[in-house]
Amino acid sequence: MTHMKQSELQRGLNLGDAHELLNHWKGLPPPRSIVTSPPYLDMHDYGSMSHIGARGQSVEDYLAQMSKLFRDCHRISAADATFWLVAGAVRRNGRLIPLPDRLALCAEKAGWTLREAITWDKQKALPWTHHGELRDITEQVLLFSKGGDFRFDATDLRSPIPSSIWWRRYPERYSPNGAMPTNLWSIPIPTQGSWAGVRTHFCPFPEELTYRMLSLTTSEGDTILDPLAGIGSVPAMAEAMGRVGYGLELTPKYARTYGVAARSAKDFLARLGKDSRRRKGFYRTIIELRLLKFAKLLGQQIKDAGLAVCWVRVAESNRPTRRDYYVVSAQFDIVVDDQSIHEAVLSAAQSAIERPPLSKFGIDAKLTPTSLTDSDTDGYWYSSGRFWNAPDAERPKGGEPHVVARFKPEPDRIDDMPYA
Repeated sequence: MTHMKQSELQRGLNLGDAHELLNHWKGLPPPRSIVTSPPYLDMHDYGSMSHIGARGQSVEDYLAQMSKLFRDCHRISAADATFWLVAGAVRRNGRLIPLPDRLALCAEKAGWTLREAITWDKQKALPWTHHGELRDITEQVLLFSKGGDFRFDATDLRSPIPSSIWWRRYPERYSPNGAMPTNLWSIPIPTQGSWAGVRTHFCPFPEELTYRMLSLTTSEGDTILDPLAGIGSVPAMAEAMGRVGYGLELTPKYARTYGVAARSAKDFLARLGKDSRRRKGFYRTIIELRLLKFAKLLGQQIKDAGLAVCWVRVAESNRPTRRDYYVVSAQFDIVVDDQSIHEAVLSAAQSAIERPPLSKFGIDAKLTPTSLTDSDTDGYWYSSGRFWNAPDAERPKGGEPHVVARFKPEPDRIDDMPYA
């Protein structure tokens, strides 16, 4: 925590008023992303002297205060900046006020463009309600951009956990990077008192929520700002992720807990190591399953064209892929017993990979007809009946064209659902 003059904003969490943001930000690089959650009208007494969310404040006055802050954020931010706003609906005298909608209009009038609306399932709520109310366990996570060119990369948020057994049978239908995240985020809020046994803040950001926002729209080295920082969850996660994080907070008792937020952010990233290994394993397995199935179908289609194929050898290649939608390049040796049909085999194979289903696999294939006497027989053998579940050590006898490879996918290491 840093006590400062108006022009001396430091990395981390600073005591300061968001109303003075333009004065605080002099001489600092424009933020690449601004992430914040304003007070929800006057629903909580934060113990500060801020005019935003002051007790008894009217909705109109509150929205005017927020509009000014949104304009100031727009003014200091980079041309390709994003702006994350987390808010929930509130009630006054039984009347529901859709605060996220009202704030979104204010942000758009300030120059921001709404790009995405995510529903955050907090999984917890206050244990009581009043007449005409259900328990409210959601908030809205709104993503705005300053212009049309902004970073949005979901790579690190894709799920490496398959949702069914079908990814094994149809690996070509599943991205090796995992499933694209949805706009419903189920992230439990921290249990009050879980940090060092004290109640730290009414509405603390879970580390996973902050991580997701920063992963989607920022890169290492980017400058990040939270002008209403609370305990500093945003600058803490930004710093832990290799960004440059700044936060403003007017309440000293919250600012004093920044060290706890910083440690929690580092601990969360350390726990992500296991997920990273799982993601790499899923990527590798999907690629290998695609290669084996591609080789299997390739052999079958050549046989269906009336050409005798003994087997297809597949090996991943270091050759750069020729098109963006390819996920891997590979060498396919098509082994035949009759050298005179090499040209016909190559023609049939080339025709097969240019149309579905093989054209949908994302494999940049190099095809080479090979004589039986010249073929390498070392590796795992995959027959049509036991495709990747139980490869053979030696060449199978009879049946459809076999596949041979030096690799052996192990989908059971990704999940424990049996192949069917």
